[in-house]
Amino acid sequence: MKILVIQQKMIGDVLVSSLLCNNLRKAYPNAQIDYMVYKSTLPVLEGNTSIDNLILFEKKHRKSKFKFFKLIFDIRKEKYDLVIDAYSKLESWLTVLFSNATTKISYKKFGRTFLYTHNVPLCDEPKSNIGLAIEKRLSLLSPLNLDTKIEVVPSLLVTDEERKTATKIFNDYKLDTTKKTVMVSIVGSRINKTYPLNYMAKVIDFIGTKVDVNILFNYIPSQLELAKKVYNYCSEEIKKNIYFDLLGKNLREFIIIMDACDFIIGNDGGAINMSKALNKPSFIIFSPWIEKRFWSTFEDGKLNDSVHLLDYQPKLIEGKTKKQLKNQSIELYQHFKPTYFKSKLLKFIDYNLTKEQQSIPTDFEKVYAQHKEFPLSAVIITYNEEEHIEKCLASLVGVADEIIVVDSFSTDKTEQICTKYNVNFIKHNFEGYIEQKNFAIQQAKYNYILSLDGDEALSEKLKKSIKSIKIHWDHDGYYSNRLNNYCGTWIKHSGWYPDKKIRLFKKGSGEWKGINPHDSYTLKKGKKIGTLDGDIHHWIHKDYQELLDKVENFSTIASKAYYQLGIKSTYFKILFRPTWAFFYSYILRFGILNGKIGYRICKQKFRITLLKYQKLYRLWHQSS
Repeated sequence: MKILVIQQKMIGDVLVSSLLCNNLRKAYPNAQIDYMVYKSTLPVLEGNTSIDNLILFEKKHRKSKFKFFKLIFDIRKEKYDLVIDAYSKLESWLTVLFSNATTKISYKKFGRTFLYTHNVPLCDEPKSNIGLAIEKRLSLLSPLNLDTKIEVVPSLLVTDEERKTATKIFNDYKLDTTKKTVMVSIVGSRINKTYPLNYMAKVIDFIGTKVDVNILFNYIPSQLELAKKVYNYCSEEIKKNIYFDLLGKNLREFIIIMDACDFIIGNDGGAINMSKALNKPSFIIFSPWIEKRFWSTFEDGKLNDSVHLLDYQPKLIEGKTKKQLKNQSIELYQHFKPTYFKSKLLKFIDYNLTKEQQSIPTDFEKVYAQHKEFPLSAVIITYNEEEHIEKCLASLVGVADEIIVVDSFSTDKTEQICTKYNVNFIKHNFEGYIEQKNFAIQQAKYNYILSLDGDEALSEKLKKSIKSIKIHWDHDGYYSNRLNNYCGTWIKHSGWYPDKKIRLFKKGSGEWKGINPHDSYTLKKGKKIGTLDGDIHHWIHKDYQELLDKVENFSTIASKAYYQLGIKSTYFKILFRPTWAFFYSYILRFGILNGKIGYRICKQKFRITLLKYQKLYRLWHQSS
């Protein structure tokens, strides 16, 4: 079997995509596995025994169409059985097109699916702390259904001889080897990925003030003047611990120097990715325009941590396109003050100086396999729901990865029942249905939310539908039908069915709105919405007395909400609105087909509307 993996990109991408080669080697030990990369990235692949041949894409292939097509036809001659395109750009499309491979795998992107036999959907959110950059690459293995244990951590191999070279370099520079050594990535690959130089100097001062360590600067010769500026901004006391000129002569020498350091701090980029592949703790300062969810790999708040302007000044980031953020990144950087994350940085340093060297977890079963589905938070609001809450919680088993119950200080057995399940039970004063539900969302740990009331539960068909969505999210929110139960009878008329509701959604995609007690989750403009199969079962009233009690309570809440919004009541509304509500439900929405129960439901609609406008009328006249 002959396999080609394509990743024509920079160091971090090539290193991460080498995981494909490593896992393919485990699955197909006798296969020929070739890797197509840029020549400049070769040092990060030295010693990788999973790769048989490196196919180099060089500048000449970009400058000359003749040489480019010669390379493509040389690849065609190899007669590969499998091609995995992790690059998915014009250059790789042509390579795949002419490769004549039996199996061709890449990401599902508009206008190019015809090139591949398998198009893997792109995910928007990471499923675990492995990070989206790695998860995306590993997803390209899914069509192969490999039965081997998957490696999730890229690795850089450093030989014993190279470690001796690092020791010699340190000795030549008279570095104090009795102290810990910190590498600081002071300059990014471009100016809009470079934390302001004066701010970076303050970060270095924080480090030097906190602990007595050797400090190495990471920069390339073309960035020398920028590096000097950072050095000059540093305090005189801290400069004594900075080894400004201790640089590798080439990328490979830089790698072995990094391997001799204890941890790395600084701008996101290839250096950080290499440090993680060397199992070195890292603290990343992300540029405002870089999406942290892609490259905050293996983040656990201890061995690996990161900060982004979004963490501290979300209003400066939210609502802007990536292009806008990129154009404004230098200006936005000025708002990203070092004092924001000083305590977080010092906590990271303290942990990694006092703890023995630890490794990134590599057990696929624990780290990745359990997150083949996107984790889901179920949030429930309750008040005295002892009759229904167990049905609600039981329906979430196997669907939700965490369950949060926000309770308005129930006086019945609601809390006691919740203790039977693995529930985060939070007591919170009730300010309104809308306010309570928005509060509940903010308590969720995961980015995907299922919101229910305590008297609702998922049907088996809906549970199955949600599980299928968890594997891959295509939309920002999903409608589901709600089937209401009145006094033991499921009602499919009177305007009560399908009663479509958005209850499954991505955090931040919208918010609960409406006029209490009638609420609805409203997506922001431009968000995509889908539909789920199955129903939410909703138990409304167990008997006629409970119905009367809720009519009284709900009409009071609604009249107050209308009053606060400035909506007024008139004699005409008191007479006309209830009559129209009854006619609409009983005649136009076929409540008559439900017989006696249908009449009661429509009569309830009449009464609650009447009471609402009567109470609203009194509120206005009491205030005048």
